[in-house]
Amino acid sequence: MTYLHTTELIFVCGGTLITQKLVLTAAHCTKANVDLVARLGEFIGTREEQDTIRSEHYVNQTFKHPFYNIVTHANDIAILGLATNVVYTEHIRPICIPWWTIWRQYIDNIQVLTGTTWGMSMVKNESDSFRTLEVRRQPAEMCTSSNGSNIERTQFCAGNSESSLCNMDYSSILGAMIPYKNYSRFVLIGIATTNQRCYQPSIYTDVLSHIDFILSVWRYFSKGQSVPYPSSTTTTSTTTTTQAPSLNDDRGLIWDTGLSNMSESVISV
Repeated sequence: MTYLHTTELIFVCGGTLITQKLVLTAAHCTKANVDLVARLGEFIGTREEQDTIRSEHYVNQTFKHPFYNIVTHANDIAILGLATNVVYTEHIRPICIPWWTIWRQYIDNIQVLTGTTWGMSMVKNESDSFRTLEVRRQPAEMCTSSNGSNIERTQFCAGNSESSLCNMDYSSILGAMIPYKNYSRFVLIGIATTNQRCYQPSIYTDVLSHIDFILSVWRYFSKGQSVPYPSSTTTTSTTTTTQAPSLNDDRGLIWDTGLSNMSESVISV
């Protein structure tokens, strides 16, 4: 996970590395006239080891979803362009993202997700640092009741009294380990919106619903062209399947080095 801070070292949000020059985060994390720095490798090993492992990169471009709604938090997703390439190491790697909708039913059926966050917890004596925890999917009406707003079709509800996620867990992510080609990959599934409440279900941006936006930014950023954002909030049509896709076929995940090879279907961006 990426630690986003200002040039004054003030924490802003979390993010997720998806290529050597792109970080995925929430749209509400992007502020006008605020220069961001992406820190990777934070809180890995001892403090002495961190000084060797971590790296920092200035953000020089911001791609916010054009239909982000500050009130409903719909399309709360953005991509940050880094000024310099990230060097992949044993501890700094891009995450996987599903980009083909044949994965929709399989992913939606994963009920217990893994949350990672830099944010605060309401648990007594628990430090405000990077941590992981289990977060369970919840019916949409639970988020409507606890947050006072309806869920968009590009969002989902998750969280429970044991999760201890709080209102400072800005852009924390939810994912799951998925078996793929004889390996297990941690796949990004959701990004937290701002309406987090301690010990209550929260609304998350559904990553698969925004894959058109992610791919359009990646394609045009890599070619140095302007981004032709989606013309509407309509996302790639959902494919209905009666069983999970084959976890050994080439339509599941792709890694950063193979992003241009779209024969695979989960992005290791």
